[in-house]
Amino acid sequence: MTLTDKEKIYILISQAITFYSNRMREGNIPKNQSVIDFVLKAMPEQYRSKLSMDLIDDVMAFISSNNMELS
Repeated sequence: MTLTDKEKIYILISQAITFYSNRMREGNIPKNQSVIDFVLKAMPEQYRSKLSMDLIDDVMAFISSNNMELS
């Protein structure tokens, strides 16, 4: 089973948010760069046309409301 483009975009957004969070924790993100801007810049060109603010917001809301428990 292969992933759809929409599933790939969800994964890429999640990955970018995780990377942003890690870099923010390390102090390596400029103070004026938002997570939205970071995701937009990190998204591969081939998926940018299918990316929307609503999609980014949906993924961020899902991540925020569903914290993973590490065992």
